[in-house]
Amino acid sequence: MRTLENSKIAVIGLGYVGLPLAVEFGKKYSTIGFDISEKRIKELQNGHDRTLEVSDAELKSVLAQDTNDVLTGTHGLYISKRIKDISDCNIFIVTVPTPTDKYNRPVLTPLIRASETVGAVLKKR
Repeated sequence: MRTLENSKIAVIGLGYVGLPLAVEFGKKYSTIGFDISEKRIKELQNGHDRTLEVSDAELKSVLAQDTNDVLTGTHGLYISKRIKDISDCNIFIVTVPTPTDKYNRPVLTPLIRASETVGAVLKKR
């Protein structure tokens, strides 16, 4: 039976839901935070969250410098926009927004794209 301790977690989408979740997982488990915004990735890699969902000190306390630090260790958070960085993960949590259109219907494009990203790296285990 697989335990969470042996898992590699990917959090897809690092907004107001995904970032705090990724930070909390990173405190105890190997975690990759994935987002498509290069500006957001650079900001987080530098240890700053402009949305103030996570304090800079808390973010910096779990940040890893590269994927090897996270994937060969027992915990830590690596922030990336490269799909290959989540290819070794076996738990995927999607936290992308679902905005609405002018008729108040959900726009599912972010969810579809995130699902395609996860589908591209899924493997039989």
